[in-house]
Amino acid sequence: MSLTSSQARAKTLLSLFNFSKTLAHIQHLHAQIISHGLHRSVLFGSNLANAYIQFDSLQFASKSFHQIKNKNLHSWNTIISGYSRQKCWLNVLSLYKQMRINTNGVDSFNLVFAIKACVGLGILQDGEFVHSLVIKSGFEEDPFVVPALLDMYVELGCLDDAQKVFAVFPEWNLVVWGAMMKGYLKFSKEFKVFELFSRMIGSGFEPDAFTSESLIRACGNVFAGREGKACHGFCIKRNFINSSMCLQTSLVNTYIKCGLFDLAVKLFEEIPNKDVVLWTAMVTGYAKNSRGWEAIDLFRRMLDESIVPNSVTLASVILACSQMGSLRQGKSAHGYMLKNGVEMDVVNYTSFIDMYAKCGCIAVAERVFNQIPDQNVYSWSAMINGFGMHGLYSDAIAAFDQMRSENQVPNSVTFVSVLSACSHSGRVEEGWIYFRSMSGEYGIAPKSEHFACMVDLLGRAGKIDEALSFINSMPVDAGASIWGALLSACRIHKWVELADVVAKKLLPLEADKSAVYVLLSNIYADAGMWDMVKKIRFEVCEKGLHKSAGFSSVEVDKKLHVFHSKDRLPYRNLQIEGVWASLCKQMTKGNLADQLL
Repeated sequence: MSLTSSQARAKTLLSLFNFSKTLAHIQHLHAQIISHGLHRSVLFGSNLANAYIQFDSLQFASKSFHQIKNKNLHSWNTIISGYSRQKCWLNVLSLYKQMRINTNGVDSFNLVFAIKACVGLGILQDGEFVHSLVIKSGFEEDPFVVPALLDMYVELGCLDDAQKVFAVFPEWNLVVWGAMMKGYLKFSKEFKVFELFSRMIGSGFEPDAFTSESLIRACGNVFAGREGKACHGFCIKRNFINSSMCLQTSLVNTYIKCGLFDLAVKLFEEIPNKDVVLWTAMVTGYAKNSRGWEAIDLFRRMLDESIVPNSVTLASVILACSQMGSLRQGKSAHGYMLKNGVEMDVVNYTSFIDMYAKCGCIAVAERVFNQIPDQNVYSWSAMINGFGMHGLYSDAIAAFDQMRSENQVPNSVTFVSVLSACSHSGRVEEGWIYFRSMSGEYGIAPKSEHFACMVDLLGRAGKIDEALSFINSMPVDAGASIWGALLSACRIHKWVELADVVAKKLLPLEADKSAVYVLLSNIYADAGMWDMVKKIRFEVCEKGLHKSAGFSSVEVDKKLHVFHSKDRLPYRNLQIEGVWASLCKQMTKGNLADQLL
């Protein structure tokens, strides 16, 4: 049967959509469609809207959609998908409600878009309304709708409701299993992930990259390094590794969390096309494990490979600069963010406050604090802590009072900062007042770090007996930080006998046992008890312990140089060696060399 001229024309115009590669081409085609009076048809209107959406031109897409005379579900889905793609959640819900008024019925596509919009806006009530419509319309077993519902309830904090949706779904698939595992991870229920993974295997399902990633993340969160390595081997056998950057990043994160840095670095270097998330994971891993210079070096590599850092990357770099005391590097990171228009959130601002304070620039830290548009309890706490570490007790307390006057409720972290400020300034009575106000006025139960601050405060002030009595009256067992604070006080005030008792309590609790022995040795050395110093040295050698190497850093010509105590210069510098020999000679004469462990 031959086509009429109008049908042939319409067919030709439809075929041109496949050849329109630019926005200008689509606009030219749009003009042709209008000239032939076809723009009001649902077929051409929907195709035009979809074409504009592909070029992120929602304005033209919306005009094309609204010119359609008789809209159907497909045309509604097209325009809703465009706004969903741009995360314009209010528009998505508005269009969804208009669709419900103007058409009969729903389908899995617009239901999923509506659910995602409720998540994006954080509106649980509307999400529950959509869920009721899902059940009413018979989509409660739809393989696209169910994962979206699971994600909605998880993201909006309703894990019980997510479990109910999962439980009634009759035909589980890997997407649904994975969505439920992701939900348990969000609520830090790692052992539920292990249980669900076992159930999935027992139900005859073979893991895919998505479910394997959830299992790997759970292993990292509970520091199960051996199991994480086993998952890695499984993923290699199933050829999952190169199929998912998220999986690769989760593996790197797991190795870092489990302290398996060599494996993390090896895997990181093997991945060919690293994205910003993977680079950030590695930079963050170094920074959070006190390997600041390696974090900074890796960040430089990242920039050299033209990877644009995000706010999380830069927050980790700032943390590394704080650890290294590298003001120049910290300023460079700050300047980079300002120059490149990186949107700074309160986390970034707080990181800068901490960095500038630790690098000795408390005035700059305060200036950054005053630039924060929405100061929260964490930024206030960081500023109070900065004042405290500089011995500016009055400024710290003034900031604390101002924080409360602006209706910011102090939390556990805030009181650590306040008590530290009291400790650095020797304000014992004030420290007691703030410590008691935690529970009495704010209902905050003191934690180990608060008790440690009080012991440090009392110890620095020479109230050793009171500190010991305080420890014995605590409702919790004293941890390493508390005994460590008391041991430091023993050195300040030369309480040798008590130091020996405290060290015996501290050693079973402290991960870095060599640091305890070093401090105890220094206490004996201060008291002139050289036989005990030798005994401690012998015990350290006998146990095979090694003191963590100290380091210094210096910035020369915009480059950070790190020097460890056991480093040797790659070249012989006679002037440096001469100065060092002179210092050693003077220390030996003054009996100072024997104090060095």
